[in-house]
Amino acid sequence: MKVVYVFLAMLVVIALGSEKPKLGIIEDNISYVIRGKNSKKPPKEHPGTHVQGGKSWKSIETPPVLDISKEEKSSFEHGLSQLQEKDKTEEDMAAKNMKVSHNSSTYIHQSLFKSSDPRSIAAARAGFIIDSATKFVMDRLQLDKTDVIFDIMLSEQLAQDEFCDEDLVSSSCEAFRYYRSSNGTCNNLDNPLWGSTFRPFRRVAPPDYGNGVSSLRLAKDRQPLPSARLVSSAVNNVRPNSESSLLSVLHMTYGQFFDHDLAFAPLNKGMYGVAIPCCLEAEGNPILHPECAPIPIPADDPFYSKFNQTCMDFVRSAPAPRCLLGPREQINEKTAYIDGSQVYGIDDEMMKSLRTMKDGLLSAQISKEGEELLPADTDLANECNKEEKASIKQYCFRAGDMRVNEQILLTRFHTVWVRHHNHLASRLKSINPSWDDEKLFQETRRIVIAQLQHVTYNEYLPPIFGNEIIEDFELKPLKNKQRKVFYRPDKSAAISTEFATAALRFGHSMIADHIKRVDNFGNISSVELSSVFMNPFDVYIKNAVPQLTRGVVRQSAGQVDPFFTPQVAGLLFKGKNMFGLDLVALNIQRGRDHGIASYTAIRNSCELSPVHDFSDLSGKMDDDVIAKLKDVYRHVDDIDLFIGGMAEHPIEGGVVGPTFACILLDQVIRLKEGDRYWYETNDEDTRFTGRQVEQIRSTYIMS
Repeated sequence: MKVVYVFLAMLVVIALGSEKPKLGIIEDNISYVIRGKNSKKPPKEHPGTHVQGGKSWKSIETPPVLDISKEEKSSFEHGLSQLQEKDKTEEDMAAKNMKVSHNSSTYIHQSLFKSSDPRSIAAARAGFIIDSATKFVMDRLQLDKTDVIFDIMLSEQLAQDEFCDEDLVSSSCEAFRYYRSSNGTCNNLDNPLWGSTFRPFRRVAPPDYGNGVSSLRLAKDRQPLPSARLVSSAVNNVRPNSESSLLSVLHMTYGQFFDHDLAFAPLNKGMYGVAIPCCLEAEGNPILHPECAPIPIPADDPFYSKFNQTCMDFVRSAPAPRCLLGPREQINEKTAYIDGSQVYGIDDEMMKSLRTMKDGLLSAQISKEGEELLPADTDLANECNKEEKASIKQYCFRAGDMRVNEQILLTRFHTVWVRHHNHLASRLKSINPSWDDEKLFQETRRIVIAQLQHVTYNEYLPPIFGNEIIEDFELKPLKNKQRKVFYRPDKSAAISTEFATAALRFGHSMIADHIKRVDNFGNISSVELSSVFMNPFDVYIKNAVPQLTRGVVRQSAGQVDPFFTPQVAGLLFKGKNMFGLDLVALNIQRGRDHGIASYTAIRNSCELSPVHDFSDLSGKMDDDVIAKLKDVYRHVDDIDLFIGGMAEHPIEGGVVGPTFACILLDQVIRLKEGDRYWYETNDEDTRFTGRQVEQIRSTYIMS
C-alpha cells in the first residue's frame, strides 16, 4: 500500500488558542484533522457551538476513537479500485469524444481554475482514494456523520508516514529565518508546514456532506437542496443592485487581488488535463464523471429559458489528501499569508520564471508604446490567447497567479505591482550598488509584501468592518516608527474554506455593469464587464493603465447585498455567445461542493442569535428577500451560507452582515497573528527598522 501512502502529505492544522471568543468570533476553532504523529491524540477542546446534524466542537472533551485497523487495507484497496473506475470513465468519455466546446463559457471557466501545478493532480488522485476509503469504512462499520468527523483512527503505518511528518522540513528552516520561503514553509518554525502551499483548507465549523463523506449537502428532510440557479434567480430578481455610496470599483478590484494572494482551489480535470463536460447527461448521454455536480436550470428560468438551457456545467474542486480518513477536504494551492504570491508565485520554480535574475528585477515586456507591461504568455494553447492578436505580437500575460487575465482591471493591478517592484529594485540598487541580484530581489519583495499588508489593513479592511471592530481587534496599523510583536506561534494562519468559498466573495455583489476609463482630458468611456473577461488586450493601448486607474477610482462599486449585476449572474465568461455562467449559482454550488455547513449552522458557530424558522430572520434581512428564501428553501436550516450571508443587513459601520463579519474577522486576525514576518513586528530576525516601517506606513492606494 506504499503506492497509496506516498501521496498522503497534505494536511492543515489549526492552532489552539486560549482567549474566549468575542462578539461571536470563533477565531480559535481547530480542525478535526490532527497531524500525523499526533493523530491518535484527540483535541482537548473543540471551541464553538452546536452544528446542525452533528456534535458541537465543544461537546466532546475526549471523543472516543474507532479502531479501523481491520478494515484499513480493504478500505484503501477499495479506494484504489474506485480511482481505477474513474480513470476508466475518463477513457470512455475520450473514446466517445465527449468534451467541452472550446468556445463555451464552461471551457473558459474550467481552464481558468485548472491546477497551476502538477502536484495538485497527484494530490487529487490521492484525495479521491481517501474519500472512497472513508466511505467504505463508514458503510462497513455503519458509522454516522459524527463518527466520520471525529472518531476514525488509522494504524501507525499511515499516521506516522514520512510524508505526514513536518520534522522533515525543519532542518532547512534556518534558510528562512530572515526572508520568507516562496511556498510558505518555515514561517512557523515550530510547525513548518502551517500555512504552506498544497494544504487542505481549515474549517470554521464541521463539514456537512450528504453522505457524511463527500457528496453535496442535503436539505434537512434529507432530500436534495433546491437548484443553486433557482436560488440565485429567485433572490436576484427581487430588485436590481444599487451603487455604493462608500466604496469604489478600486476597492472591489483590490479585494479580488487580495483573494488571489490567499486562496486557489483547483478544479478536477479529466484525462490529459482536459475540461470535464457535466451536462451531457441532460442531452441523453448516460456517462457522468464522478467529479461532476451539474446545476439544474428550471424550465421557466427568467434568463436561460430563452436559450433552451436546462443545465449548467459544474466540476468539483479537487479533493485534498490528508493523513487521516475523514470527510472530503479541498486543496489550497496558495500560501496562507499576505506574501504577494499572486505577484511572485507559489514556489521557487515559478518565482524564478518571473525574474530576470539581474538587478533584483521582475520580468516585463516593453510595448511598442514604450510602456512596461507584464511578461507575455506566448503559448497559443492558452485559452486566453487569440490568433489575430498573436499575429501582431499581442499575447495574454504571465504573473504569479494564473488568473491574471480573468478581467482587465485585475490585469491592471498586476501590472502596477510589477512596475512598483521594479521601481523599488532600481532605487535600492542605486543606494546599495554592492548588493547582488538575490539581495536586491529579496529586499524589494520584502518591502512590497509589507506594503500589501499595510494597504490591506489600513485601507481595504476598515470600511468592511467599521472603525469599532478595527480598533477593538487591533487591526489598524501602528503609527510612525512603532513596532510590536503580534506573532503567536500557536496560531495557524491557514485559510478557512468558509472564508475563501463564501465570506470573501461578498465582493461579487460589488461588481459593476461596466468598466470605465478616463483619458487625459477627462473624457469617460466604458465597456460592458462581460466583454473584458479573458480579454486583457486593451492593456497594450497607450496610457491604458492610467486611464483604467482613473476609472476605477471614480466609479462606484455595487452595494454589498444579495443582488448582482447580470454581467456575472448569467453572462460570466460568455465570450462571443449570448449567455454565460451564473457566478452566484456557482458560489452556492461551490459551498455545497466543499461541504460547508448551512447558514444557520455557521451563525451558531459564530455565537450569533439562533435562527429556528424563517420568522427569526425578520430584522436581519429585508422582508422581500426572506419571502424569496422561504419560497425556494423548505426549511430555514437549508439556506446556503453564501446567499444567507449576503442577505444579512450590514453590521454598524461596516458593509457585511454579522455572519460574514465573523468569518472574515477570524481570518484576518490569523493572517496577522499567525505571520512571523508581519511587517510591524519587532522581532530581531524579521523586523524593519523604525524608519523603514514609517515609510511603509506612508503607502496609500485608495485615498
